[in-house]
Order: sequence, then C-alpha cells, then structure tokens
Amino acid sequence: MSRKRRSRARDSGRHEPALQKFPWALPAGLLFLAALIAYWNSFRVPLVFDDLLTIQRNAGVRFGEFHWGLAGRAVLYLTFTLNYVWSGQEVWSYHFINFCLHFLNGLLVFVLAEQVFRHVEINEQRRRLYAGLAAAFFLVHPVQTESVTYISSRSELLSTFFYLLGVLTFVLWPEGRIGFFCSFAVAIPYAMGLGSKETAITLPAAIFLYDFLFLARARLVPILTRWRFYLTYILGASGAIYYLLTRVLKLTVTAPQNLSPWHYFLTQTRVLVRYVQLIFLPVDLNLDYDFRPSSGLLEPSVVASIAILTFLFLLGWYLRQRAPVFAFSILWFFITLSATSSVVPIVDVIFEHRLYLPLAGVCISFPGLVELLYRKLRDRVAIPATAGAYSFILLIALTTGTVVRNYVWGDEVRLFTDVVAKSPRKERAYNGLAWALYKRAEYERAIEVLRNGMRNVPDNANGFSETLSQFYLKTGRYQEAVEALQKNVDVGPPDLRALAYNDLGVAYLYMWNDLQARRTQFSAGEYASRAESILKPAAEAFLGALKLDSGMDSALDSYVNAMCYRGKANEIEAEALERLRTKEEFNALYTVGKAAFNGNDYAKADAYFERAEKVNPNIKIMFFNHGYALAKLGREDRAIEKYVQAIRIEPIFIEAHHNLGQLYLRRREYAKAEEAFREVLRQDPKHVSSNLNLASIYMALGRKTQAREHLQTVLEASPGNQQAVTMLAQLGS
Repeated sequence: MSRKRRSRARDSGRHEPALQKFPWALPAGLLFLAALIAYWNSFRVPLVFDDLLTIQRNAGVRFGEFHWGLAGRAVLYLTFTLNYVWSGQEVWSYHFINFCLHFLNGLLVFVLAEQVFRHVEINEQRRRLYAGLAAAFFLVHPVQTESVTYISSRSELLSTFFYLLGVLTFVLWPEGRIGFFCSFAVAIPYAMGLGSKETAITLPAAIFLYDFLFLARARLVPILTRWRFYLTYILGASGAIYYLLTRVLKLTVTAPQNLSPWHYFLTQTRVLVRYVQLIFLPVDLNLDYDFRPSSGLLEPSVVASIAILTFLFLLGWYLRQRAPVFAFSILWFFITLSATSSVVPIVDVIFEHRLYLPLAGVCISFPGLVELLYRKLRDRVAIPATAGAYSFILLIALTTGTVVRNYVWGDEVRLFTDVVAKSPRKERAYNGLAWALYKRAEYERAIEVLRNGMRNVPDNANGFSETLSQFYLKTGRYQEAVEALQKNVDVGPPDLRALAYNDLGVAYLYMWNDLQARRTQFSAGEYASRAESILKPAAEAFLGALKLDSGMDSALDSYVNAMCYRGKANEIEAEALERLRTKEEFNALYTVGKAAFNGNDYAKADAYFERAEKVNPNIKIMFFNHGYALAKLGREDRAIEKYVQAIRIEPIFIEAHHNLGQLYLRRREYAKAEEAFREVLRQDPKHVSSNLNLASIYMALGRKTQAREHLQTVLEASPGNQQAVTMLAQLGS
C-alpha cells in the first residue's frame, strides 16, 4: 500500500463517524427528544391529589424520618426527601426527576426490546428500528401522563426502573451460567423495586415468561436446567408474596366497603378490558374514575369482559411459538397487572398509572402490530408510504395527546373540572375541585361546586356538609355553617361524630370572634347574653367530641378556650388539678397549662406544657402554644424549637409556620422567614399577614417588584388595608 493510501486509511480510522463508535447515541438522542417534546409542558404542574399526603404533609419526606423495609416504600420516599433538600416544594425539581426516570425507563425498554427482537429478527438495523419504535411508543403514550406528570406516581417510575433492571440482568446474563449468582444479582434490583412499590413482586414471573418464550422456545424442560436460579425465588419470593399480601397491602391500602375478593375480581375483569382500550385508544383519560363494582358473575359486562380476556390469554398461549413477541406482550400484560387486578381488594379499583409497567412489555409488539395491519391493508387496497411511516404518524398523534393531557394537568382547577365532568357521581371529584378553588380564595365558586356535589351524589351529603361548613365560615356565613354541621353530629360511627361535634364547636367560635369584632354595637348586658348563647353550645360541642374521643387534642384545646371565654377558667383548672393528684394525665396537664396561657401567665403555662410533653410528645397544638408562650417570655430559641416540633407533627401547620416566620423576621434571618411565610401561602395564597411580612422582607432586601406583588395580593384579599396602602406609598412609583 502506498504511503498516501496508508495515510488516507489512518485518517479514515481517526475520523470514523461517531455514530459507529457509539451506536447507542442516535437512538438515545431521538428518544430523549421524543420524551422532551411530550413532557415539556409538565415541569410546572402543581402538587395535586395525593401529593398533599405524599410530600406536603409527610414529615418523613420533609425531615428524612422514614423506616426502611418492604412496607415503607423507603426508596421512593428517599428520592422525595432528596428533592425536598434540593428545592423544597418547588415542583420543577420533582418533575425533572420524574422525567429523567421516565426517559431511563424508555432506554431500558429499548434494550429489552432489542434483546427480544434478536430471537426473531436477523437484520440488526431492523432490530434497532423496531426497538426504537417500541421505546418511543412507551415514552409518548398519553396514558403515561398520570405516572410521569403526577408526582406521587413516581412509585411507578421507580419500581418499573428496578423491575426492568432485574429482567435485563437475567436477559443479558450468559445463558449457560444462569444459576445462584444470577439470582443474587437479580435480587438487588428486585429488593429496590419492592422498596419503591409492592407491585414489583411479579418480577420473577416476568423473568420466567422471557425464559419460557425466548430461551426455552416455549418448552419447560430447558427451564429445569436453570433450577438453581428459580430455587431462590421459589423460596424467597413466595415468602415475600405472602408477607405483602397478608401484612403490607392490608396496611397500605384500604379495601372498599362491602367489596369481597370475589366481587373485586369480577370488577377487575372489566377494569382490565378498560386498560386494553386505553392502550389502543387513549381517550377520556381521567385522574379519578367512577367505576361501579360488579355485583355478580352473570352481569353482562362481566361475561363480555371474561370472554375478551380469555380470548387474549388463549391468543397469547397460541402464539407462544408462532409469534413469541406478541405472546410476550400479551402475557406480560396479565402478569404485571396481577398484583393490583386480581383478588386483593384495593380501595381504588382503577388508576391509569397502574398501566405504566404493563406498557413496558406491551409496547414491544407495537412495531410488529403496525406492520401486520399495514400488510393486511396493502393486500386489500393500495395505500401509500411504508409501515415505518405510519408508525411515525401514530407516534406524532400519541405525542400530541400527551401534550394536551399535560395541559389539563397544568392547572389544578382545570384538572378537577375535567374529573367532575367525567365522574359526576363521585364525591372526591367535587371535593378536589372545591379545595382547588378554595386555595385561590374563590370561595363562592367552591361553595357552588359542593352544592352541585350534594345534588349529584346525595348519598354522600354528610361528607359534603363538613367541607361546605368550612367554606361558609371563611365567607362569614356562620349560621349556615352551624346548620350544616348540626345534621352530622348524630350520624355515622363515633370517630366521625366526634369530628362533627368538634367542627360544630369551631363554627360557634367563629361566631364568637365575629361578636367580639362588633362589641361596640351592643350594650354590656346584651353582649354578655349573646356571648353566652354562643360560647355555651360551643363548649358543649367540644365536650361532646371529647366524650366520643378523649384523645382529640384540637377539641380539648378549644374546649378550654371556650370555658375560659365564659369566665370558667378556675373551674376547669380545679377539676384538672384534682385529677392530677392521682395521675400525671395529659388532658389535665394541658388544661391547666392552657388556662394559664389564656390568663397570660406564660411562666405557669411553660411549666405545665413541659410536663404534658413528657406524657404525650405528639400533640401539635401543645407545641404551638408552648412556642407562643416561650416567645412571650423572650425565650426565642426555645420558642423556635417548639414551633419546629409542631411542624414535624403537621408539616402544613400554617399557623406554626407563620409564627416561626415572625420570629425569624424579628431576628432578621430573612431567608428562613421568607421560606416560613411562603409555606403559609402554598396553602392560603391570600393570607394577609404572611403577604405583608413577605413584602416587608422584600422591601428590606430592595426587591421592590416582589414587595408590590404581595401588597397587591393583600389589597385583593383585604381592600383598603391601611398597612398595605402605607407600604405601597413608601415604595413609590
């Protein structure tokens, strides 16, 4: 070879196309782009639905206090804790992690699909194309929005990630060396998957399915040679399944009332058919389905569903040798849904996010199905283009559907308006919409939503009454709130009646505060008479709550308040001290401390609250009042500790956040004060005092635009507020 030709050869090797060196780069890049296009408008979707419990009210997430184990979903909550450390409750970081997990799962689907296609397709380029189309289908399908955009559904993303890692560990392991070591390697992602969500329990069955169809060629004898691998799971996984079914699932989910395992199973036959429909025709997506339980085996919809599912299962079995990829997708669907769609009753019989893992296997048949349909049509009519072109058109349509669905998720009012329209007979839909409006201070609209709910779901009128009463109180319609609550005090089990009595007492205290604000309008005698007519039934209501539930700390606190307002502080204190002679009892200690607190004897309150905390250290209102007393005594460091303890018990205790913010503001710790007041505004955006305090902070920091925004919010909530007007004047134009 001449010197020039050798030089050209060296240059050719030096400049070898990057795609040949990194064959994964192009498909990974295209899949990332597809996922980003589908989810670009999801990064500002607010915390909704169970996010309140999963993140906002979860002390384990906010303070890193959770327990490791199968029952605790510790892996999931660890990721939420890391998110909270990173960005607090700024939603973009939670969505960013969800998006990354979804994209990684798409890559794992790509790898799994390519390995599956190795058994049926010789051409490497076609294998890669099919795998890319399958992964894209998985990434952009609209039904995935509930798993990706809904932050609390990260459990599906994480468990699927580890599930696919476990399957791929087996798939990529040298076939002749599959044994104990392989089983131990699979056990690691298996455990992590269970620590993310219990539905990962079916992983061994999914591995068996791959082994049976693609390694054993639909024969059982070759599988027996890998008995060392399966022995681990026969012993370990069966124990885990028993533990999860008998202990964990009974603790983590609540079975629907009067829905036996048999009726749940019958209902799930219809649910599974609905899931199939959502895969092939993802329309009318709904966060909260109103899915009626099935009553009997001969119900026409159940009979039809069983027929459809039986046909699908038999089709999967029939295709095990003729078309193993289709068989794999069909049987994967049944295996991965068996944890939630079998005989273990779960309170919500259907959720779209439960399709996330099943779709990881179903999507592998997407390219072959499109090609099959294309060939059938082409044999009958002349159609343009290729099967690949139609696959891309379908992917574009699915991506559009995902973007539109994310738009619905992007606004809490818009989301629950959609739920109400699709589930008009479900109480939770109306409550979700009403609370979304409440957080916007649109109280009248929220009240109208609840009234519509009472008309459309009359069986749950009592549940609506409790929420409706809170909105009445917020709008100053105290008598209507009392009337709504009086209907509930004698209805339902003791715990609900106790709550109704407590809420009724709270309504009377709102009336008491209103009376105090109008005190100058009455003579002394008339004022005293009106006060007693309000405070006496208030005290009786709180006492009624305590008789039904002596541990209801909010009722105890309010009872002491009502009695003190009636001038009976000495009476209840004497009764409490008498009880303390025989026993160091929390209710008695707290009563003495709170009576002293109401009498401005903060030193005595401090002493009794300290004793009460040793008896029961889990009462948020006690730490809140203790913090207030300590602040009055000038012991700010201890006061801050008490407020933080109250927040640890109830992370969205906005009064504690507010008072904590005021202490930080007084100490000019502006960053901490800002976060405390912002926490209040997350629950009550038009909270006057918190907006004023934030405006003061921003004025001190020279951030005039932000200060003006909060002052304008104050004037919207409290027109003519003098402090806001003065501060705006100080800011100037």
